[in-house]
Amino acid sequence: MRKLNPRQWAWCWYDWANSAFALVCMTALLPPLLVQAANRQLGAPAGTVAWGWLATAGLAASLAVTPLLGAFMDSRAKRRQMLAVLIACGAVSCGLVGFFLDGHWLWAGVAYVLGATAFVLGNVAYDSLLVGIAPRNELDQVSAWGYSLGYIGGALALILALSLWRGGHTFWAFAAVGVWWAVFSLPLFALVPEPPAGKPRPWQVLRESFARLKQNPNAFRFLLAYWLYNDGIGTVIKMAGAYGGELGIPLAHLVGALLVAQLVGVPATLAFGWGARRVGCKKLILAALLVYLAVGLWGARLAHAWEFWVLAVAVGLVQGGAQALSRSLFARFVPAGAEAAFFSFFDVSARLAGIAGPAVFSVATQLANSPRAGVLATTAFFLAGGWLLLRVAEPGEGDGAR
Repeated sequence: MRKLNPRQWAWCWYDWANSAFALVCMTALLPPLLVQAANRQLGAPAGTVAWGWLATAGLAASLAVTPLLGAFMDSRAKRRQMLAVLIACGAVSCGLVGFFLDGHWLWAGVAYVLGATAFVLGNVAYDSLLVGIAPRNELDQVSAWGYSLGYIGGALALILALSLWRGGHTFWAFAAVGVWWAVFSLPLFALVPEPPAGKPRPWQVLRESFARLKQNPNAFRFLLAYWLYNDGIGTVIKMAGAYGGELGIPLAHLVGALLVAQLVGVPATLAFGWGARRVGCKKLILAALLVYLAVGLWGARLAHAWEFWVLAVAVGLVQGGAQALSRSLFARFVPAGAEAAFFSFFDVSARLAGIAGPAVFSVATQLANSPRAGVLATTAFFLAGGWLLLRVAEPGEGDGAR
C-alpha cells in the first residue's frame, strides 16, 4: 500500500478526531449508561427504546439542512470554515452530556442530539474534501487509511473516557471527547486546501447537482443501496452497546469487546483498501454485507458475554472496510465543482439510514417487548441493500447496471 502525502495524512487525522465522539458517545459508553439511567426511572426495556429514538433524533435534526449546506459550501468555498464551527458545537455538546448525565439523563440525551447533529453535518464538509487531495485511483486507499486511523483514535479516546468515568469524573470523561475532537482536527485546517468555489448561488448549485445526479443512474442507484445497507450498519453501531446492556452483559465486557473490534478494524480496513484495487469495491462491500447478515441472525439469539465478543470482532473485520469503500466508490461518481453538494446527497442517504434503522429497532422492540426482535428486523436492510448494490456498475464497468 502506497504512502500518503502530508495533505492526505492531515485529512485522515480528522477521522482520528471525530471517531472519539462516534465510539464514546454513539456506541460504547454513553448508550449503556443512558439506558441504565432511563431504566432506573422508567423500567426496562424503556432505556433501549429511549436510546433508539435519541439516536434517530440525532440524525433527523441534520437531515433537512444537509443538501442546502453542501450546496452553500460549494458555492462559497466555505467547507473548512463551516467544519470549524461544527467542531466547536460538537465539543461543547460533549461537555453538556457529561454535565447532565448523572442526574438528568433526558437532558444528556438532548445534548447528545446536538452533538450528533454537528458530527453529521461536519462529515459533509470533511468527506467532500477527499476528492481534492487524491486522484481517483488512490481514493480507496486514502479513505481506508482514514477509517483505520479512526479506529485507533476512537479506541484511545474510549480508554481515556472510561478511565475518567471509573474515577468518578463523568463530566471530564465526556468533556475530554470534545477536546479530543477539536485538537486532533487541527492538522486538517493547517494542510488541507479549500477547493475553489462553484456557482454563486447555493440553490443553483443544489439544483444543478441534483440534475447531474439523476443523469447518472449508477450513482443514484448506489445512493439507494447505500441508504438501505448503511441503515443496518448504522443501527449496529448505535444500538450494540444499548442492546448488550439491556441483555445484562456487564459494561466491562461491552467496552472490552468494542475496543477489540476497533483494534481488529485497523488492519482489516487497510486490507479492504488494498483489495479494492484487485477485486473491486462492490464485491468487497457485498462480502461485508454477508458478514453483517450473519451477525444480525446470531445477535437475535445472543445469550452470553462471549458471544458479544465474537460478534464484535466479526463487525470489526468488515465495518471500516464497508464504509471506507462506500465513500471512495461514491467519490468516483462526483463531478468537479460539486463535491460538497454531491457528498451532501451521500450523507443524506447515510442519515436517512440512521433515522430508519434505530426507529425500526425501537418499534420492533416495543411491539415484541424484546430487543431481540429489533436485532432481527435489522437484517432486512442488509438483504435489500445488497440486492440493489448488485445492480450498480462501478465506474469503468460500463454505463448500465449489471
